[in-house]
Amino acid sequence: MNHAPQVMQIDIIVTGACALVWLALLLLWRQQRQRSAFARVEARLQAGLSHERGSRKLVEQALTDTRRQVCHLSNSQQSLRDADRRRIARDLHDDLGQHLLAMSFELGALAAQHPELAAALHKVDERVALTLRSMRSIVRDLQPEGLREGLRGAVEEQVAQFSRLSGIACQLDAAAIAADGRVEGGMDKVIYRILQESLSNIARHARASQVSVGVTRAQDRLSLTVRDNGVGIAIAADGATTARRGNGLRGMAERVAEAGGRFDVATTPGSGTALTMSFPLQ
Repeated sequence: MNHAPQVMQIDIIVTGACALVWLALLLLWRQQRQRSAFARVEARLQAGLSHERGSRKLVEQALTDTRRQVCHLSNSQQSLRDADRRRIARDLHDDLGQHLLAMSFELGALAAQHPELAAALHKVDERVALTLRSMRSIVRDLQPEGLREGLRGAVEEQVAQFSRLSGIACQLDAAAIAADGRVEGGMDKVIYRILQESLSNIARHARASQVSVGVTRAQDRLSLTVRDNGVGIAIAADGATTARRGNGLRGMAERVAEAGGRFDVATTPGSGTALTMSFPLQ
């Protein structure tokens, strides 16, 4: 009878230990179920993320292909326009130029035959000579000869000529253009024309004393920045330019858009203007 309490205590201890073991096993089982559930959720999330990444890559590839097609179409259109310019320049030079020269010779012959008309004929001949010079200038603009030596040389010559004729100090950083002056993607003519228009716009409207031109390259894009310290551009509430200079900017923006590029204007009235044009090279 004296051992009964001890036996009961042992039974209680064993029962408590068994209960603790069962409780521990239950907790382990629930924890394992939770881990399995978390694993399944994580697997579904990973699958969703993988699908999202795949879809994003497809969209990015489609966007890249579309941009490449747009650039190719733009380059083809630019080539057609360049061919038209060369044809027009050749026709002007060969046809109109010859007629103007013949007219000048005939005026000289008439002046020799009729001395009393020499003064009047001389004025007409001066007008013909002025027309001939204007025609040759138009021919040069239609068919830029400078690009025969590559974009880099053409840009350097253009900047030097701008500084010499306008009296505006101009700095150039064109190290991003290859040593041979060539730019892939058919962008050399576009960049040449854009720079030409930018400098002409500055000379006419900016009233600047300093200009800087920079060409930079990042991966598959080439950027042209033209910065001046002139009067800047007044911007209306709707974002439109209010000065006459805005007409030139719209023309440049259209030319950049046709080439598949991006056109940005940063300006403060009285503190100058910075034009940045970024072009794809593929």
